[in-house]
This record gives sequence, C-alpha cells and structure tokens, in this order.
Amino acid sequence: MTTFDAEAIVVGGGPAGSVTASLLAEAGHAVILLDKASFPRHKACSEYITPGGARSLAQLGVLAEVEAMGAHRVSGMRVVVPSGASWLSDFEGPHGARGVGLTRWKLDALLLDRARAAGVDVRERAHVRGVAAGADSGAVDLSLGGTRETLRARLIVGADGRASVVSRSLGLDAGRFFPRRTGLVAHYRNVPGLDRYGEMHVGPHGYAGLAPLEDGIANVAFVSDAAAAHDRSGSLEEYFEDGLRRLEQLWPRLAAAERVGPIRGVGPMAHQTTRAAGDGYLLVGDAAGFLDPFTGEGVSEALLGAILAGPVAAAALRGGVCSSRALEPYLRARRETFGRKRQVSWLVQGFIRNPALLGYAIPRMNRREELAATFAGVMGNVVPAGRALDPRFLARLLAP
Repeated sequence: MTTFDAEAIVVGGGPAGSVTASLLAEAGHAVILLDKASFPRHKACSEYITPGGARSLAQLGVLAEVEAMGAHRVSGMRVVVPSGASWLSDFEGPHGARGVGLTRWKLDALLLDRARAAGVDVRERAHVRGVAAGADSGAVDLSLGGTRETLRARLIVGADGRASVVSRSLGLDAGRFFPRRTGLVAHYRNVPGLDRYGEMHVGPHGYAGLAPLEDGIANVAFVSDAAAAHDRSGSLEEYFEDGLRRLEQLWPRLAAAERVGPIRGVGPMAHQTTRAAGDGYLLVGDAAGFLDPFTGEGVSEALLGAILAGPVAAAALRGGVCSSRALEPYLRARRETFGRKRQVSWLVQGFIRNPALLGYAIPRMNRREELAATFAGVMGNVVPAGRALDPRFLARLLAP
C-alpha cells in the first residue's frame, strides 16, 4: 500500500500555485507546495493585472489586501504607434472596471502567506528534479538543503511556469515556434506622464509596455524577437536601452526617469502543452500554456485558472481517484473560459507585428467609440471575448 506525504503536491509558488494550494487546503486536503525560490522575490513579468484578474482577487477575498499594499489603480491601457497616434483602451469609463499594478515581490508573497495560513506546507528552496504521475499516485523527486528525497501524493499540480519541470517530466511539452520572443523587464522610478493608465508602445523592432505600480515605480518591459536578443552584439543592458530608444514617443520620458534594480529576462514567450490534465496531474498558469501577453494575460489567467482547478481537484481527491476522467471538467472549463480569448490574442498578435496595420486601425477605433469600448472590455476580460470574434463586429470596427 502506498504511503502518501500529502494528498496533493503543488510545484510552483506563484499566483497559480499558491491559489490552487489554498483552495485545496481550504477544502480540507493536505497539501505540500514546493518552490525553488525564497520569498519574497522579484519575477520578470508585466506586473499588471487586468480588471478580470482584479475580480478574481476580489473573489478570493484578497483584493482589499492588495490595494492596502499600495497597488496602483489602472483604468486602461494606451496603445501608441510610431507616428504618435494612440488609442485609449478604457476599462473604467464604459465598464466600471479597473485593473491593478503591483510588484510580484509583494503579490506573490501575499498569496503564498495566504496558502500557509490555510494550512499548506510551504517548502521554499526546493528544487524539483522530476515528476511521475498516475491515476493512483504520483511522485516528486526533489532536493532541499542538499538532501535528495521523493515525496508522494495522489495529485501533482504543475504551477511552475513556462519552463515547467512537471510538464517536461510528463512529456506534455508541445513546443511553439511562433511567436518566438524574449521579454526584458526593469523597474523605473518617476516616469513622467503615468497616472491611471498603462501604456503599450509598438514599433518595427519590438514593443514596450509600461505598468504603473506601487510607490512611484513603473514596470517597463521591452519585447522583441528572440533571435535578435540572442544575436545581439553588446550587453543585455545595451540591447534593452537601444530597443527602448527606438520607440521615439517613449524614450524621452524614460531618459528623464531613474532605473532601479537590474534588468530581468524571460523567454521564449510562448509555451504549449498537449494536455493540461490527465491521470494524477493537472497544470495551471503558464505551465498549462502561455502566449506573449501583449494584453496582460499572465497573472490574470493564472488566478482564474487556479479558481477553475481548485474545485475539480478537490472533488477528485474526495473521490479517492485522480484519474483523467475525474479531472476532465477542468479541461472543459479551460476551453470555455480561455479558448475565445486566446483567439483574440492571436488576432492582436497580427496587429502588433505590423505597426502600419495598427496605425490604420487606431484612428478608426477612435472614431467608433462604442465598438472600441467593447473591444477594450474584451482586452480587460470584462466583456465576453466572442464579441470581438464576430466578423461583422470586426468589419464595422475597422471599416474605412
């Protein structure tokens, strides 16, 4: 008879892992959470949470704490092209919704502490080496404090990001050849002109995102082709600053601000898996699939994915068998919740890879305010994504 160290083992202590672990513990299950980092820690991320993500935080009962930490209110995102033309994707005006900007240093520590308070056994600096899973039991091979050990549980949850050890160990990585991009992220203090709106600056060599955060800090991310970043002739810092300098509407403001802390990189900014749940395992957050988040989907999708996973995983554990069939409702919920929005994200990718096309679209969106407000709501996850996929809607929005 197999002896279990816990009912569920969650690999990854970011938002997806912490929230999934909390929900399982609150449902009465014994949970171990493993992460290779020591918290709090910084993370290369846009650090912007869409209005839909803010609603998830409210549903989890932590939005008030996030706001008390100084999270910046984000009422929309302004998209700017090289000509200087811009479109304001406003969430708050037409939809009464807003996003938030908060460093992962604060957000992740808050959610991990919540997991601890719920009874989760959190083990930091735990390096997971490999995972095995089956309908009756699963195992995680790890090293902690120089000691190698194996932990067993009925369910293994992979929440360890786009380079997921869980996904790779279980042979679930499908690879993705487009888009192949690298993101570079840094914090700046006192960026002029940032208030309630974040910004996206699109150029021929890449794009930059600005998200206002707590304490006068802004997240500045530059995203470019992975090959260009890899083949750069100078340092990473030189490549980062040169990319921003080419965005003429943005660079003068950044030059007047102060960069604080190092530049952090992440890439490739795409990850695909063959299946997000099966016998003895499920994947949440970026581990389940990831696409270059021009629309700020990362943290928001991680939170909502965990909310979808928690009840399904808890029901499977109560039934005593975490089979593929028992976890199938999670897969259905993911398709229904994320499928259409992912299609919209692919549509957006076509525009950001062609600034001239985006330049064509922006003045038309500015003239058709009601239609543009609907599209903004889709981007903010407060309007069903299917509305933006109707060919008649797109034709009306982009007509000459």
